[in-house]
Amino acid sequence: MSPEKKKSLEEELIKTKKFTRNNFFKNTYCVFKGVRLREISRRKPHYRSESGSTYYYTTNGVYRLSNHWGRAAKCNWRLVSEIPVEIDDLRLGYAEWTDFRENLNEDVDAYYVSVDFEAKTVSYKHKDNPAYNQVAVIRPVDATRKLIKQIKTLLEDHKWAKYYDYDDLDEFRKEIILELVNTTKTLHDIRRELATG
Repeated sequence: MSPEKKKSLEEELIKTKKFTRNNFFKNTYCVFKGVRLREISRRKPHYRSESGSTYYYTTNGVYRLSNHWGRAAKCNWRLVSEIPVEIDDLRLGYAEWTDFRENLNEDVDAYYVSVDFEAKTVSYKHKDNPAYNQVAVIRPVDATRKLIKQIKTLLEDHKWAKYYDYDDLDEFRKEIILELVNTTKTLHDIRRELATG
């Protein structure tokens, strides 16, 4: 990473609102990482929500034990985990305070789409993510969700491709998806270009 880009990222982080145990639950976006239940086995919850989620605070972050992820009140909290459910439908996630971002209004461009072509997965991330490549188009939350749904279909299905001429399906799929992620073209626009091209 160039010194200029590093300095720019550091300046952005300084401008980013600081979150703590006193405000992380107020209109935030965060990606929690899945952890095993043994992480909280000797802890007592600091807070239990009306919906039954429990929170365990640490100096650096928070554990959340819950059976629901995604929208939580005015927050948007995702859980990324490969750990199987250990008790009922409860999953434990951990996030550091620095992982929280302000959850902007639904009509504000705040999210970008990230695709892992090897794992054939798609997710969204907040524009303040330090790993943002400055190429993917930033969109409002509803447009981001719609795009993710379309990309999942492209990744998981192959029937759509039978109408097009290509040499390698995986490369063809990647080309279309990257155009969706990195431009404002719609899937309809791309299909029309492919049909006439």
